[in-house]
Amino acid sequence: MTLKTKKIVSTILKYTVLIFVGVFMVYPLLWMISATFKSNNEIFSGIGLIAKEPTLEGYKKAFQGFGGDINLIKSLINTYSYVLPKVIFTIISSVITAYGFGRFKFKGRNFLFSVLMGTLFLPQVVLNVPQFILFNKLGWVDSPLYLPIIVPTLFAIDTYFVFMLIQFLRNVPVELEEAAKIDGCNVVQTLVKVIVPMLKPAIVSCALFQFMWSSNDFMGPLLYVQTPSRYPAAYFVKLSMDADNGFQWNRVLAVSLISIVPSLIVFFCAQSTFVDGITAGGVKG
Repeated sequence: MTLKTKKIVSTILKYTVLIFVGVFMVYPLLWMISATFKSNNEIFSGIGLIAKEPTLEGYKKAFQGFGGDINLIKSLINTYSYVLPKVIFTIISSVITAYGFGRFKFKGRNFLFSVLMGTLFLPQVVLNVPQFILFNKLGWVDSPLYLPIIVPTLFAIDTYFVFMLIQFLRNVPVELEEAAKIDGCNVVQTLVKVIVPMLKPAIVSCALFQFMWSSNDFMGPLLYVQTPSRYPAAYFVKLSMDADNGFQWNRVLAVSLISIVPSLIVFFCAQSTFVDGITAGGVKG
């Protein structure tokens, strides 16, 4: 077998494996989409993708309200009314914190950084009770502005993003900041005009992670949102599961699919920058 033939065979094998794995991973999503057009009985009759008797009943019921002045559209508006501020505040606070730890020497820096990294090992479940007590005393529970969900992001509470940005910052030459200082830039101008553009791939990655995690968050709204008219999409999906009358799975799947569409659109629009940020942020220059 010649070298050219070996290369062709190797390429065919690699693409065959990739296609098989890709289909295996994407199939549940495709089945979910097809199931929204099936009746409740047909959903459990097989795993085929083609609906024998297509129906839009699931989508019609998806837009029905459940009382309390809440419906699917309103729940989506509620979701992104706190998701977008969370993304913005997370990026601002994480960039500032990462820049401080990554470029400045100050007393107690190593200790504070160790404490910061130590918070990565704290599961959110152990923080729920003290946080709820704190926000309840502040009167923020069931705030119309979603204060318990948004305000903590002003203080760089997502340590993973800070760590990612610090790793990426190590690849940025210090000489660029020195040149900016010679040109008369202060610390803030250097951060905004030099560091932030260099950190763009990592910032986009952090923004995407926060966007998807916040959009899918169920525990936060469950604890801090009590008024039905303010329920987000994650909570509305749970409401669509009516245990008293039996689950109408085509409606549940239709609600779930519509609620994840914005996240899918945002992810695919920023996919290339997202991959660059993940790969570059994990390598120290």
